[in-house]
Amino acid sequence: MAQVKITNETHGFIPNERNPMILTKYVEPGNSGKSVMWDFSDLEIAANFAGIIQDNYVSKCCGLFPQGNIVLEEFGNFFVFEASQSKLEQFGYLSSTGSTQIVYSKPFVKMQYPFTYGSVFSGNFEGDYIINGNKIGEIYGSYKVEGDANGVLKLPNGKELDNTLRVKEVKTTKQVVNNTTTSIEDITYRWYVSNHRFPVLVLIKSTYSFTDGNTSSHTKAAFNSNVVNINTGLTQIQNDIKLDIYPNPYQGRVNIEYNLIKNSNVNISVFDLTGKLVQVVVNGTENAGTQKHHFSASELGMPAGAYIVKIRVDNSEISRKILEIK
Repeated sequence: MAQVKITNETHGFIPNERNPMILTKYVEPGNSGKSVMWDFSDLEIAANFAGIIQDNYVSKCCGLFPQGNIVLEEFGNFFVFEASQSKLEQFGYLSSTGSTQIVYSKPFVKMQYPFTYGSVFSGNFEGDYIINGNKIGEIYGSYKVEGDANGVLKLPNGKELDNTLRVKEVKTTKQVVNNTTTSIEDITYRWYVSNHRFPVLVLIKSTYSFTDGNTSSHTKAAFNSNVVNINTGLTQIQNDIKLDIYPNPYQGRVNIEYNLIKNSNVNISVFDLTGKLVQVVVNGTENAGTQKHHFSASELGMPAGAYIVKIRVDNSEISRKILEIK
């Protein structure tokens, strides 16, 4: 099975996308390396929340930051990014109250593309710390991001993802406000699969060190309950029957193509993420040879977004996630 590769097309931020997550109690992130088994099936659920991607020009952040073309909103806080084919850079932050603002003069690089197991990059960042429109200090620091592990990830409700990439991010920040320096170390682990744009599990531990010698730690943890364990790219269904669904993500129509080595019973059905049947594309006997079909949510009057394609050829079945964008 091909390892997970993070690219702007497969995992980059897209406006109007929602990322529903379930908050849990923090657990230790487990081992690094190849072919690791992470068992987080007993995560203790706390609450639900959703991250929302917005175009910067329609966000309340518009005009507050000199750079940025996309915004991630989480818990009412806004994170402003410049997204491109080669990287995702953070240029700003705005608190939920609107009072606290960080403007990066040298951005924090969140991701470089393409990125896979063994990839690593690092750098420095700096910016201004602003309260109620007035600069009262500055921040600066360093970061290192690496694909430190891959393997099988077990989540609650019996969900097992057998091809995951773990990305480790270590960010060290010096926050100088009113001539007082606070040191902050954020260690974040994110697990990704090929067919889901956002991380399927996130673990964050932040440690604050103050000038008086005291320290404090804060943690966050969340996982995605909607992700399904499916493959992407060219996939073998059975024997020499190979499936290709392209392009993905797509605009307008997605193509479903495969080759049958013999006459076969074929069913292709499309579902939304709640499991509701959207369309039966094929249901019947097809002749040996190359077969090609297509699906379009917009042609059915359905909204753009994520859908699940289930394909059964005789006694073999495979599911794939597709993403229609506007």
